Amino acid sequence: MKNTLRVIAAVAAFAIATPAFAQGGGGGGGGMRMSPAERAARQKEQLFAGITLTADQSTKVDTIMAQAGRKQMEAMQAAGGDRAAMMETMQKMNAERNDALKAVLTDDQKKKFEENLAAMPRGRGGV
Repeated sequence: MKNTLRVIAAVAAFAIATPAFAQGGGGGGGGMRMSPAERAARQKEQLFAGITLTADQSTKVDTIMAQAGRKQMEAMQAAGGDRAAMMETMQKMNAERNDALKAVLTDDQKKKFEENLAAMPRGRGGV
């Protein structure tokens, strides 16, 4: 009887844990499950790690990133599923966004920005 209860408890625990694991749990990654605002905040955090922005710089950065995000969403919709065209467009748009962001920074901040950019993951979910 005790062994039967243990087996039932183990099966129940497994049944509960499996869907949570399949959904990604809540650990790292998960860029596609984030809202656009969450994705932008995470990207800003990564790009500007170790850089102290003034209030004016922060406002300009937020504006640039919001505009870039809207343009990218429009481009993805316009691509109509052509992944290669979309990736090429995204790379160009990211380069333009990064140039606009660097224009807001001081020379010292630009160096750190470049380091942060180089450290970011590439490919799916990268910048």
